[in-house]
Amino acid sequence: MKFNPFCQKDIDCEQCSSRCIDKLAFFSGLPEESKIHLMKKSSNKFLQKGETVFAEGSKVDSIVIIRKGQIKLSSYDSEGRERIIGIFSDNDTVWEGIFLENSHYPYSAVCITDVHLCRIFRRDIEEAVSDPSVALSVINMLSNKLHDANERNMILSMNDPMAKIAGFLIYRDQRSADSVIQLRLDDIAGSIGLRAETVSRYIQKLVKGGYIRKVGQSGIEITDFEALHQMLEIS
Repeated sequence: MKFNPFCQKDIDCEQCSSRCIDKLAFFSGLPEESKIHLMKKSSNKFLQKGETVFAEGSKVDSIVIIRKGQIKLSSYDSEGRERIIGIFSDNDTVWEGIFLENSHYPYSAVCITDVHLCRIFRRDIEEAVSDPSVALSVINMLSNKLHDANERNMILSMNDPMAKIAGFLIYRDQRSADSVIQLRLDDIAGSIGLRAETVSRYIQKLVKGGYIRKVGQSGIEITDFEALHQMLEIS
């Protein structure tokens, strides 16, 4: 897969109305002048649905911050089946491997909506995290990432398809910027290791049971959180 450059439209980060650097936990202790320095060095861009943010095997050279929209991280097995590692949306960051020498992405990132993103480059981050207070924030963020990975693994380990889908919908709702989860059936299926037909069948059961409701073409809104949590407890 050929790398598709970040995009046509550039915005000066200093002129951006919403400073994404302020939303990054491990830069919270950074002096204002250091934040401004990073913003001057950052790249703030737009990509369209279907464009590649980075390709599997390309070098990790920056933190990617999703300002608006959704991207999916995925790889393909020997039979060409997609395995979705994660779906990231507003204010999420992709930065695994940023502190490792000669780190390369083990997956590709593709926009599943139009996306506005920001990149903060490794060379500038390394200079910033020399501050001890920032280093502690990095450790805290790593702990949160580990917790998130454990949650995803718990969902994947479930045998009951209904419970697996319920757990994934709760997981995505907790990370959604609004009350509607915007995902195609194929993306849900690829995230939890089920067939799209299986996901469709159980989604219909959840709708009929009054646990969720469909919104538009690919939106899902949870209407009974307690019932979905109960499915997890008895699975």
